[in-house]
Amino acid sequence: MEAVPLSLQYWRERILGVIYLSVAGLGGIAYLPSVYLSLKEQIWWLAIFNTVGYSWFLVAACFRRIGFKAKAAILLLFIYALGVALLLRLGPFAAGPIWLFVFPVMAGLLFGMQTALLCLLLNGLTVFGFGLMIAVELHTLEFMPPNMVTKWWVIGANFLLLDMVATLSLAVLVRGLKNALDEQQRIQSSLKEKHTELQNTNVMLTREITDRQRAEAELKNSHEILLTVVDSIDADIFVADMETHEILLMNRHMQENYGGDRTGEQCWRVFLDREAACGNCPVSTLVDAEGHPTGLKVWEDTNATTGRQHLNFDRAIRWTDGRLVQLQIAMDVTELTRIQKEKLNLEVQLRQAQKMEAIGTLAGGIAHDFNNILAAIIGYTEITLEVGRANEQVVKYLREVLTAAHRAKDLTAQILTFSRQAEVAPRPMRLRSIIQETVKLLRASLPTTIAIEEDIRSNTPIVADPTQMHQVVMNLATNAAHAMEGEGGRLAILLDDIDLEAEGEVVDGMDGVAQAVQLVVQDSGKGMAPSVLERIFDPYFTTKVKGKGTGMGLAVVHGIVKSYGGEIQVESEPSQGSCFRILIPAADRPKTEAHPSPLTENAIGGSESILVVDDEPQIVDLLRVMLSSMGYRVSAFTDSLEALAAFEADPQNFQIVLTDMTMPGMTGEELALRVLALRPGLPLILTTGFSERINEAQARRIGIRKFLYKPIVRENLATALREAVQDQDADRGQHQTGAGNQVFSPPD
Repeated sequence: MEAVPLSLQYWRERILGVIYLSVAGLGGIAYLPSVYLSLKEQIWWLAIFNTVGYSWFLVAACFRRIGFKAKAAILLLFIYALGVALLLRLGPFAAGPIWLFVFPVMAGLLFGMQTALLCLLLNGLTVFGFGLMIAVELHTLEFMPPNMVTKWWVIGANFLLLDMVATLSLAVLVRGLKNALDEQQRIQSSLKEKHTELQNTNVMLTREITDRQRAEAELKNSHEILLTVVDSIDADIFVADMETHEILLMNRHMQENYGGDRTGEQCWRVFLDREAACGNCPVSTLVDAEGHPTGLKVWEDTNATTGRQHLNFDRAIRWTDGRLVQLQIAMDVTELTRIQKEKLNLEVQLRQAQKMEAIGTLAGGIAHDFNNILAAIIGYTEITLEVGRANEQVVKYLREVLTAAHRAKDLTAQILTFSRQAEVAPRPMRLRSIIQETVKLLRASLPTTIAIEEDIRSNTPIVADPTQMHQVVMNLATNAAHAMEGEGGRLAILLDDIDLEAEGEVVDGMDGVAQAVQLVVQDSGKGMAPSVLERIFDPYFTTKVKGKGTGMGLAVVHGIVKSYGGEIQVESEPSQGSCFRILIPAADRPKTEAHPSPLTENAIGGSESILVVDDEPQIVDLLRVMLSSMGYRVSAFTDSLEALAAFEADPQNFQIVLTDMTMPGMTGEELALRVLALRPGLPLILTTGFSERINEAQARRIGIRKFLYKPIVRENLATALREAVQDQDADRGQHQTGAGNQVFSPPD
């Protein structure tokens, strides 16, 4: 429902509209009799006046576009004019005074007090003027009663008095209504303003509530995110009061480690299971003398309750209530510390491996040159032995030279194997020779204050790698020497056979083994405490000072012995020395002698033409003499490119090719491929002092018949030549060279 307007003007317009509509609708009641009477009385002007006036009311009632003031003024003019006309025409006893009476009343109603007063003044002038006109007889009436002038003045005075009372009363009433309406409108406007203000306030409150709800939701979300992040961190995080040490917050990781949410308890009771505050509590260092935070404090400790190592980050922060509290983040670095130690150990291993690689590289270079030297020594010694058979004294000396050369050859093979430059494979061997060689090395390297006693009774073979067994004996002997360092003492090495089954001895890990070889290494050194004895085989465990050992020696020894199905036992007491006992199963067959006799019957020779290639002139001369003495026709070259050119010139001129591996210009492998491309199936023998690029299996795959390591024994070379010629159509992968040619590991 629309609100009713409260302005006086609205009601004046409504009243004026009602007047016009009433006159237009009901005016006919008065209009028709008036016109009839005017026509009957032949008062033509009155009929015209009424007709014009009534027509105006009809038009003004239908057309609302005419303004209020125009309608009101014409209405007042019509009333006044009609009243004056009726007064003049019909006299004071007709309807004229009535219209004049209404004139100021309507003026006060439609225009207010001032217009009403003007209309009253105009009515007064009209009454006075009418009375004056009658008195001086300027106007006469047909029906003039006696004493009309006197009566008119009385009638006029009463008329004006009543008209004034009615008009002023109505004007005052209208003004009061106007004031009341204005006040009501003012109140309504004020209420509207208040309502608008309340609406705005309500909107602001709604917006503020919405913002607060959104802020609360964001705060809740941020809180949940913070808790999610804090709870997902794999570290112990807690907040504690700096004075009471009361825990204010714990993350999930810490709750899981310490039996649930312990908020409200003292930190030293929860984390360290103490009954009082810690003596080394870091809280005092988190603020300065003025109570200001001092920044981050980092420290490391081992938790007495959990036994875990932690890296702690402490700082003082402002809590939600404004007080300073302790925030600690404790990261478990136990595994990290272990990994770092392992990393350091791996670095030590890497450095050791790099040292071994450097030693291997050096050993390879030495072996190549040394084998060439030994090849000349062995070769010429064997030739001289054949030539000088008649002189027994010379033969004896040359035998010693040949024996020493073979020992040097074996030593070179051991160096290559130990440095991992040669292939390693367990095979039947005698530990006796290894111990003898080791003792020789020890006597040359150990101080004279250490006496070495050896008691070697066993000649039984075992299945093992000679280099690894050399490493076992050397490590045990070296450790024994270190135990006696400074004071001297006695180092005893015993090797004998033991029948475990006959003696009824049960050894862990050797079930079903009856015959074994026993190695005992004993010293009179410092000995070991039980706590040390329990860990001696742990990797990287060592009691030596930095630079004296890596802690890998006994671990390697243990691993080697176990890999051959053996067992190692240790007895030691402080100041009573140590005794290491090693048991290894005996082999099923004896070891074949590796060294050929220097005075065997003459090697089988041949008449084939041989192409000999080696970059060492001394080796070329030796092979020419050696092969010529066997009956072969020799074409020797020190340049592989020249040798290839000679072969390409007449490939059918050569029945055998004997070439070194490592040569400038073109290697023996490349030369072999070029030769075999021209003469497929040609017997070809490759020799080397040492090579990382090729081994026997690889050589066979490219068509090389024989693969010999330098220094080459005369009988072995002769055998290899005859087998290469006889087996050139045989399966390349099933042929094995004669005894003494496989020098991947030292012979016994």
